[in-house]
Amino acid sequence: MNRFTPFLGNIDELFKTTQGEKKEYVQPALKNLGSLSLVLVREAIAPVVFRNSEEEITDIEIALNEGNSETYVRAVANKFKYPEKGRGLQILRLFNKAGGKMPQNKIVLTKKMNPSEGFDLNSLVFGDSTVWDSNVLPVKAAVNYSDALSLLPKHYCVDATFHNRAFEDGTLFDAESKKNSENLFNRHFVKPGTLLVQVLSTRGRLLPQMGLDHLLLSLGVAGTYGGQTSVYGTNIRTHLAGIYAGRFEQPETSPYQIVRTLANPEAWDEPLFKDVKRLTTRLEEVLSPVHDITMTAQEVGDYQNKLLQRFESDFENLEKDYQEAAGKVADFFDQWFKGKKEK
Repeated sequence: MNRFTPFLGNIDELFKTTQGEKKEYVQPALKNLGSLSLVLVREAIAPVVFRNSEEEITDIEIALNEGNSETYVRAVANKFKYPEKGRGLQILRLFNKAGGKMPQNKIVLTKKMNPSEGFDLNSLVFGDSTVWDSNVLPVKAAVNYSDALSLLPKHYCVDATFHNRAFEDGTLFDAESKKNSENLFNRHFVKPGTLLVQVLSTRGRLLPQMGLDHLLLSLGVAGTYGGQTSVYGTNIRTHLAGIYAGRFEQPETSPYQIVRTLANPEAWDEPLFKDVKRLTTRLEEVLSPVHDITMTAQEVGDYQNKLLQRFESDFENLEKDYQEAAGKVADFFDQWFKGKKEK
């Protein structure tokens, strides 16, 4: 991971002191050129429901080459960010005093509390906000989640089942009204085997190395995403398709551009759209030439596995790393929102 040092922040320099007209004040470290993109392939391993108020799966029309367009499955960023932000809090709670003191997105700080009692490493990575003594405390996420888009058009990826939600014996008879119920509905879902591409990116060199490690742990290997999760359980497996870095962001790393680049209307049945290994190889061929530094899918997968194995074989040292980082992050939030401490 040392190869990405020029594109990441420094956990020992999260803030700086600036001289104002009358006194010094504390602000977050200034942004610098540097962008890091973590490309993910999300594989549906059980039915997945991504929808809003409508029963249909959310989608978006994308213009392809030669004036053609197709409709693709679209999972908005929060469908993945919310569960992974929650997993990040659980990781912090596993390590004594490393963070996760409050519920997700429900930080409440009284006037006598310090900001660090609500904000932690998870806040730095995923973002947070709260009101403290009538002041809004905003923490912008160091990691930006994109939409997740299917590699195949929607009609190849979606199916539906028919259900009724009337009497508990499965009949349509409503015992209260003494007549047949009309509570019939369709459940639309993304079919198992569907591949979606998503990109997590950083800007401004705000994310420190410890934050990147925390993100990789929060992604995990698989999880429960979208709606109807009590019906389908664990439904998404996450594959790391590589990390790509450079001084500037490149349009090729947008999942919308990736879909356009890989689209092949004449051969939607190609293995590329169904095989994770073939897809990650193709993504590397597309993205490596336009970035300064590359970490292949195999390399980043091995690195994540080592982090996961530390829970079993090196837990005490991992806990020590998290607690050390927690102290530095706590100092950052207290200095930033409370002002420069008097010597």
